[in-house]
Amino acid sequence: MIIPFKNISFRKRIIFFFIVVFLNFLSSKELVAHELWLEKNTNKDDKTLIDIMVGQNFNGTPFGFYSKEKEKLYLDNNNIIKNIEQRDGDFPAIQLKLDKNFFNVINYETIYIFLKYDNTETFENFVKEQNFLDILSSYNTNKLPTENYKRFSKILISNSNDFFQQSSKLDFELIALNSPFDKRNEFFKFKLLNKGKPLGNFQVKIFTKNKKIFNQEIIKTKPNGEGEIRILPDRAYLLSAVDIFKPNFIQNLKLKSDWVSHWATLAFFPSYNY
Repeated sequence: MIIPFKNISFRKRIIFFFIVVFLNFLSSKELVAHELWLEKNTNKDDKTLIDIMVGQNFNGTPFGFYSKEKEKLYLDNNNIIKNIEQRDGDFPAIQLKLDKNFFNVINYETIYIFLKYDNTETFENFVKEQNFLDILSSYNTNKLPTENYKRFSKILISNSNDFFQQSSKLDFELIALNSPFDKRNEFFKFKLLNKGKPLGNFQVKIFTKNKKIFNQEIIKTKPNGEGEIRILPDRAYLLSAVDIFKPNFIQNLKLKSDWVSHWATLAFFPSYNY
């Protein structure tokens, strides 16, 4: 869906903006188990269009750009950062010019979003799904849990074998160790980092899909934080990792929640013609 803002009135743009704000508000109220990822939409003129998706199992709804939910949005080329500026109400949410002869990494970090669970069962199911079973024996079951969550999402886009390895710039992130677009690579290799340090033996969900197939598997990173998956033809890929922890003293003063969760996603579509 593309809205040609230059051809509509200012009043209609304002109305559309408030619709986007409302939908984004609803998305923040959804179950915290819903992922956020970046997904290639299409090209328009000389621009690449990318959706901010919210959903589950690599199936979601696109949301418009809303600056109040953004902490960072930037393009990384060979560890040279270029901030991406968007207008509230842009739909698709991210629209930019890309030189696809390079290995492009688009990075989107949200602000913290506060959540109060309606019941303890939902929180416990979330904790079990993310394999943090020790939390179940350490939280107050007589109080509805509260949480602040933040998302760190990336999409890789390229038409060439060009590749660079990102230096760590986010608090929680998945980093590509080789290019999934290079047909010489049978496996895609990645590393999971927390504040720049490798997270070993940590759960990562792998989603793959095309028009006929959907598959999900769970792997664990090696002790050095690295992992790898086989790249199959005609598939789209989404990698997802979630960290859940108690806020430290300073975080608690600012966030005022029982728990904090960080979400890292990394998406790429090697079989698509960009």
